[in-house]
Amino acid sequence: MKQRIKVLNLLHYPNFNGPANTCVLIDKYLKERGIEPVNVIPELGSDNLRNIFLKNDINFVPAELSRLSASLNPKTQLTSLFAHLRTIITIKKIIKELEIDVVIVNGMENPHGAIAARLEKRKVVGQILGLGVPKFSRAFISMWSTIFCHIGMMPGKSLKNYFPGFLPDSKCVFFIPPVDSYTYTYKEKDLRYAQVIGVDTSRPVVGTVGNVNPAKDYMGFVGTAAEVLKVIPDTQFLIKGNVPTTQDGYFRKIKKYAESLGLVEGKQIFYSRDNETSVGALSLMDVYYQSSAGEGISTALLEAMAMERPVVATDVGATQDVVKDRSNGYIISPKNPLEASNRIINLLTDSDMAKDIALNGYHFVRKNATVERCANAHLEAVEMALNI
Repeated sequence: MKQRIKVLNLLHYPNFNGPANTCVLIDKYLKERGIEPVNVIPELGSDNLRNIFLKNDINFVPAELSRLSASLNPKTQLTSLFAHLRTIITIKKIIKELEIDVVIVNGMENPHGAIAARLEKRKVVGQILGLGVPKFSRAFISMWSTIFCHIGMMPGKSLKNYFPGFLPDSKCVFFIPPVDSYTYTYKEKDLRYAQVIGVDTSRPVVGTVGNVNPAKDYMGFVGTAAEVLKVIPDTQFLIKGNVPTTQDGYFRKIKKYAESLGLVEGKQIFYSRDNETSVGALSLMDVYYQSSAGEGISTALLEAMAMERPVVATDVGATQDVVKDRSNGYIISPKNPLEASNRIINLLTDSDMAKDIALNGYHFVRKNATVERCANAHLEAVEMALNI
């Protein structure tokens, strides 16, 4: 590979999420191997993301980035068309001005960067990162990925089963999102954080981490909480995640549903919307519960495993690639509060089994979810694209 390959990462979402976390963690490794990454992030609503990038000395460019709508309303799509064209033109200018060699699109549900790169005759690595898109759209995403991308990337090979018609395996690189093993190491419960959010550390805690959106199915998390409380009434439930402005209404529905089931905020259920890392929250959890209806591989799930938290996770996306049922966690059907509650109760009442599962999860992450391993996967994808 020639020296100083310039790679442009497209991040269309303003919140700090799994893909943004990956860009931060692998940045140093890529630079050491001759890659010069630049990240394009949204101009609006990305203050926290900017602060994290600045703190970690990550090169980024704010830009006007539109996102495709899942609406089937032709009027809505037509109204957005000009915004999408402006985004493509903006990215095209950035590619040209920075003399970019390869564009990595972090989420091909928004193909603007891939189109702009093709117009500038640059190589494209297109990533599909999860199932947070409507089911009907997956075939379209696969189609335009095949048209515009030279190489595809996915977190976990099982995710490809949800996207028929995507690039062949010979043009794909599969990876596991990285975990910062120095930060995500369990030492003891964070009593300061417990006091801040009001959690009683003498009572069991079941929690989850992730920005609030329907793909996380926090309604299912709340339904499971109600079932667990019937058996272990002193259990506490914690949801940690930012609430994007577009999800304010959904968040209100979650809280209203919890109230309707008798869950009292500040006593049985807690919502943490701070910008702190998830380390403190994870340290308080006796069980980590991924309730998602749509995922690729959840970074937060891997971080919980790294901190030796026993996990219960829905069988969605490529979760099965990292959670082996009854070995390093429990795999359950999505949208099944009864099954989820039974597994959680098992872990809360059998400490020996919980410790064994947690330890197996820790060893899996330490071996398979390293920053270097993920960086090497991105290097491989860039090299494959340049060689086409």
